[in-house]
Amino acid sequence: MSDKVCAVVVTYNRKNLLLECLEALRKQTRPLEGMLIVDNASTDGTPEILLDSGYIGELPPAGISEPWEHEHEMKNLHDGNPLRVYYVRMPQNTGGAGGFHEGMKRAYEKGYDWIWVMDDDAEPASDALEWLLKPEFSHNDKVYALASIVIDPCGDIDFICRRLFLSEKLAEYPLGPEYYERDLFETDTVSFVGMLIARKTVEKVGFPEKSFFIYYDDTEYSLRIRFAGGKIYTIPKSKIVHKSKQSASSRKNPLSWRFYYARRNMVYTYKKYGQPNVKFYLRLLLVTLRIQIGIVLFRKDKLRSTWILWKSFFDGLRGQLGKTI
Repeated sequence: MSDKVCAVVVTYNRKNLLLECLEALRKQTRPLEGMLIVDNASTDGTPEILLDSGYIGELPPAGISEPWEHEHEMKNLHDGNPLRVYYVRMPQNTGGAGGFHEGMKRAYEKGYDWIWVMDDDAEPASDALEWLLKPEFSHNDKVYALASIVIDPCGDIDFICRRLFLSEKLAEYPLGPEYYERDLFETDTVSFVGMLIARKTVEKVGFPEKSFFIYYDDTEYSLRIRFAGGKIYTIPKSKIVHKSKQSASSRKNPLSWRFYYARRNMVYTYKKYGQPNVKFYLRLLLVTLRIQIGIVLFRKDKLRSTWILWKSFFDGLRGQLGKTI
């Protein structure tokens, strides 16, 4: 195995799911060389459970003002070979986008050839990495990233995680079941659940946009790869279970801060990689007005929901990013 692979796992207040993810990573039939955990200032005892489970050798000091890193060594459960475990404790919650930015940056600086990103609620099958790194897939100069297919806890494929981007319609469309019968298929955008990123990709396009905070950082990064001429392939025989999904909120509830970041980052991304002509802006405005009508007709706290909707709209258009609300 000439290529060195480091998994990057971002976690926040889900210590039990995190342990299940880490154990699955240690069981890979194609063993990892490194595993980097980015803890977004969890308050649920994540460092303590990692210490008790042998993933770290000491606890982070209290009141840190800068990211704190600890390096430890364990064994892969498949073959018993050494596995370098890096634990990075963030001083504050930087969201998924900030966590993936920090984790990928550190894995890249440590010299790894491939960076395998996922959330703490992901559990890759034991042969997931082995399938991704088959030479016919990974030894291709045009390949910038490879992705597993995402399975929900019931065993069904989550098609929305692997999509085509249609800029003229301001939309992404999931690829249908027929694609998953192939050995591989090309996608425009993939989620950060089981995305394997080549070192050359970081050299060409950089790191995820940390100022997104949460949501759409994976879409923007995928499109950055595609617009740089790189290809992203999904390998259906490589599987990863995504255990917890955000439950859909009632259309009667006020729009939340989650809606703000998702909508703002979507508007920014579609403007950046879409076709920002008159038709583009009219379509974007029409969609936003439809949401506004829904607020007036159905939602509670109509004033706050209206504020969140239009703030996300204008912040996205003018590129006002960061952790703003």
